[in-house]
Amino acid sequence: MSYRSEKWLPKLDELIGLLLDGNLGDEQAAELKELLGEQPGAARRFAEHMQLVSLLEEELPLESIESQAVAQAGAKRLRTRQRRLLLVLAPLIAASIMLAAIVNWPFGNESEKRDTAIGPTLTTGSVLDAGVAVVTQMVDVRPGANVSIDVGSSIAPGVLELETGLVQFEFYRGTVVVVEGPADLEFVDADRLICRRGKLRAHVPPQSQGFAILAPQFELVDLGTEFGVNVADDGSASVHVFEGKVELYDAQSNRSLQSRRDVLATSGVSVSAQGEFHAIASESDSFVSSARLQQLAAEQNQGRVADWRTFRDRLQNDPRVVCYYSFEPEPDAPRVLPSHRDLEPSLDGAIVGCAWSSGRWPGKRALEFKRPGDRVRLHIPGTYESLTYAAWVRLDGLDRAFNSLMLTNGFDGGEPHWQLRGDGRLLLGIRGRTGKSVAYDSEPFLDISHLGRWMHLATVHDRESRQVTHFANGEVLARLRIQESTVPLTLGDTEIGNWGTPPTYSPQKIRNLNGRIDELVLFGEALSDTEVGELYELGKP
Repeated sequence: MSYRSEKWLPKLDELIGLLLDGNLGDEQAAELKELLGEQPGAARRFAEHMQLVSLLEEELPLESIESQAVAQAGAKRLRTRQRRLLLVLAPLIAASIMLAAIVNWPFGNESEKRDTAIGPTLTTGSVLDAGVAVVTQMVDVRPGANVSIDVGSSIAPGVLELETGLVQFEFYRGTVVVVEGPADLEFVDADRLICRRGKLRAHVPPQSQGFAILAPQFELVDLGTEFGVNVADDGSASVHVFEGKVELYDAQSNRSLQSRRDVLATSGVSVSAQGEFHAIASESDSFVSSARLQQLAAEQNQGRVADWRTFRDRLQNDPRVVCYYSFEPEPDAPRVLPSHRDLEPSLDGAIVGCAWSSGRWPGKRALEFKRPGDRVRLHIPGTYESLTYAAWVRLDGLDRAFNSLMLTNGFDGGEPHWQLRGDGRLLLGIRGRTGKSVAYDSEPFLDISHLGRWMHLATVHDRESRQVTHFANGEVLARLRIQESTVPLTLGDTEIGNWGTPPTYSPQKIRNLNGRIDELVLFGEALSDTEVGELYELGKP
């Protein structure tokens, strides 16, 4: 809505300013009430002011909190005259605030309008899962072009190419398929998989009977068993039944009974590129089983853990590191998060509420944050011109408008807040020296497919280049220009996974994380893109 031609607008803005400052007199209050009640658009303009005050301040200032509380008849700390004036205006204020809550405001810049947004992809029950299978194990995988998968990925219907490696897919109906690359697959639904090329082993439990594999020369229908299929580049193939029985039909026969062949346990069939069938013996050892894949994954993880521990030792001795937590508890002090920097005062964290859980590798530990009280309390001394945050995080939900990764106890000048928005954005909020709060946030990048999966998040505040850069899994999410001088940055009393003691209690300020963290490092300098990528590559599961 445009107000440019409204003669009453400057006066209304002046009166609202006096109200917010606590300097509104009796006559001015009457004038404001008259404007709100008689001028079309005035109530909307008032609601915009109320909304803008909230949006511009990541942490609501006391005046704003009091104004909202008065609108709800709860302001005990305002002076008696101010209370009386506001109660006179209360019906109009309440109507205006209700208007602010239901209108999609056509004002302010994009960062302001996003401040209270909560994305439906992660916070409502209307989300639909388009997947038909999920990746549960991987070893030495190199997917085809434009394909990205990792453990926990949900696989939607469509083509998936695998250049090398082993992947285990668990279909939603219960079938478990281990695929060995190179492979060219197409996921049809939770009961059907097209294999144009590749080698796979499938275990089909009784409740998943009817699972089908479609190859160039045949269609295989399983009756609750275990089998292997190997399809060559020229379309020739072999079928090996290890347990139970499968049915084979000629391709394009629509499962014609005339083309049906039953293949029993310990037997198999080879099919030429021309469609000629020949009986063979099954070769179970030629196909990687789920148990063997698990063993290979464990061996690979051991190597990766050894590499990570070497890198961890490097981080401990890196002079740029302010604090570093590998989330490996001491047996005799389970409620302490040990620091890997031997500084005074101690940087060890005090664990409150959180429970120890499994991390991103077997045997790796993590802290799980679930309840509003869960947190780790720290004190981080010093002042910094630049900072780099990096953490391995597994989200189980984004339950709040703001979800804490690492927040200072308050939000005074120069204090940074690193967190995730409810709509899936990575955010670094900083209170400037003038008192203005600046939010540096990425575009939304998280959706329901990220839940339950480990990911590496990082944010670099680079004073020298005047940029804030956000990363996910080593890739740049956003580069944002630093808007206001915030040097020096200070942390002091700080919390991981929560927000300490907000100035005034409000449900908006419950910011506990819902998920796990199993590594966190804070650098007192700006890392390069390459260095952030190295943190991801050397730590990825």
